[in-house]
Amino acid sequence: MKESGLLRFIDRYPGQVVCGLLSLFKRRRRPSGPRRILFIEFFEMGAAIMAYSALKYVTSRCPEAELHVLCASGSKESWKLLGLVSEENIHGVEAKSMVRFLSSLIALLGSLRRMRFDLVVDFDKFTRLSAITSFLVGARQTAGFYRYEYEGLYRGDLIDVPCAFNQNAHIAKNLLALCKVALADKQHYPNYKGPVESGEISVPVFESDAGLASQMKTGVREVFPDWQEGPLVLVNPDVGPNLAIRNYPVGHYIRVVSELLARPAEIRVLLIGVPENAATCEAIAEAVNDKRCRNFCGRTRSLTELVELINFSQLLISNDNGPVHFASLTQTPIVALFSTDSPFVYGPLGNCVILYTFFHCSPCISFLNNKRSRCQNNLCLQTLAPSQVLETSLRVMEGGVTYRTINGTQSYL
Repeated sequence: MKESGLLRFIDRYPGQVVCGLLSLFKRRRRPSGPRRILFIEFFEMGAAIMAYSALKYVTSRCPEAELHVLCASGSKESWKLLGLVSEENIHGVEAKSMVRFLSSLIALLGSLRRMRFDLVVDFDKFTRLSAITSFLVGARQTAGFYRYEYEGLYRGDLIDVPCAFNQNAHIAKNLLALCKVALADKQHYPNYKGPVESGEISVPVFESDAGLASQMKTGVREVFPDWQEGPLVLVNPDVGPNLAIRNYPVGHYIRVVSELLARPAEIRVLLIGVPENAATCEAIAEAVNDKRCRNFCGRTRSLTELVELINFSQLLISNDNGPVHFASLTQTPIVALFSTDSPFVYGPLGNCVILYTFFHCSPCISFLNNKRSRCQNNLCLQTLAPSQVLETSLRVMEGGVTYRTINGTQSYL
């Protein structure tokens, strides 16, 4: 959303006032055995993958419950990929602009209220908009992250079942803890009092469609006519304008790709992204000036097509962005370049090696500052040498690394 800064302003200032006013009308009604549950997550592109274990826990505890999700329209397909929520129960809010987002949300509220939810689980981290939405849905009970002794995260008294957000724990563990609290018979202060083991975290396994995979391979041959299903490396170099601070320098990517192509001749590099990333990808392709490197932006028309493409590729190199989380559904290895966000909180759950420079100022965005940074000079990424990215990528393709890290259970590097 281009007006994300304005939306943050509205959420922070008018949002606090609205939360305070609505708290005056809050009624406490605890349901027994929720039969209809709504999960809210508006803004995180890879949130569905991180929430998979939490939803699996809910289905194990409440196998008869009807699950619904309220999310941005662009994220609907990611929730569908989980296979846990019926497509008709995934409710999308238009997020192209702030006006369309708010008008779409208001239009949906009436139908959501008529569904009479027993429980709303607010997966958003301390945004007032999601707390207000949880209240207006009119569920018998709401569960969400609560500030406890943190200052500056006021969301009124709209949450019935609070859960602490552990900034030192992976987001998948936080979401699972929230669902454990939401369904617990007994509450504590603070919640959740108990460990969340790494073994409780999992990701769904992507089931490839042979027909769609064949179509995607045909698409690859349109840019590489001589490709015979040899090693295919995907590079996702542009996060987009809202979080451009996460972008690894274009010049560094040019060096990485050029050095990769200087290795075995059968390697092909596809530069991927949505249409708005095309200029960045085209600039890299032109600078590399090699027929084995092509701009593939906009050629995956759906999330499923993107995952199919990743599934038969040998490697994905990417900034901290949605594709690294969707790649986790496959066995394809990932090299992820982290900077503004903590890799120990938001690291991909798949076969991933994360490169991170451990700058003192990094991570600079979190739930504590509503994911906002004034940094205009991301030295944390600029100082990550292309030679290190190249060496790590080659080691990954050779199988000489350790994967699957959640909070240091195994080493990222």
